[in-house]
Amino acid sequence: MKIKRLLVFLLVILILVLLSVYYPKLTGNYISNSQNYQKESCFVSRVIDGDTLICNNQSTRLLGINTPEKKMPYYDEAKDFLKQIENKSVEILRDKEDVDKYDRKLRYVFYENRLLNSEILQEGLATSFMLEGLRYEDKFWVAESYAKDNEIKLWEKSNDECTNCIELLELNYTDEFFIIKNSCDFDCSLEGWSVKDDANHIFRLDILDSSESKGYKSKTNIWNDDGDRFFMRDETGKLVVFYEY
Repeated sequence: MKIKRLLVFLLVILILVLLSVYYPKLTGNYISNSQNYQKESCFVSRVIDGDTLICNNQSTRLLGINTPEKKMPYYDEAKDFLKQIENKSVEILRDKEDVDKYDRKLRYVFYENRLLNSEILQEGLATSFMLEGLRYEDKFWVAESYAKDNEIKLWEKSNDECTNCIELLELNYTDEFFIIKNSCDFDCSLEGWSVKDDANHIFRLDILDSSESKGYKSKTNIWNDDGDRFFMRDETGKLVVFYEY
């Protein structure tokens, strides 16, 4: 009886070990050493937007960046930046993840030995996204910092009269809400203004009376507990408030 129990116990351990090895591969979440991957040639038949293209007839998402969504400021400029490789051959390189939840390939894109993921960050037409552990993480941080320090495009500061008195009082990522305040001695119409997180969850703002504080609660889980960003922009897309934790 003891031997039988021991055998059952060992069998359970073996199953758990096998699951730990093969389950991530089956689900597409397998993390490997990115240094082992090699560049592949790829023909770009169509550019969808600033961070997505069709390459060898497969939807491909540029790693480490987010560009504006349709109808948002700088959407067209980001898309035009990527259109330089439309109907051309490029090289692509994967990292620790192969595809995202939409079954798009996640890749670095190289054109004439230029890393376009990094270049579009430096041009201020994208912001960094989920960089931790990526092969070119440091390069992306440097590129984004350049755009931020020089206030290029998405990092350009707003000159609206309300900019200097609209402030973020609190961002509560546990209870999913944020509070902003108008410290001006006049009312501010924030129609057309927006707030977004590190991804593309967007809040639309409205009128904020003089000295008024107003809270906005998320309908779903948006603000990540382990770190996120807060972008507030005016109606032209210029930056009013930037906060990260």
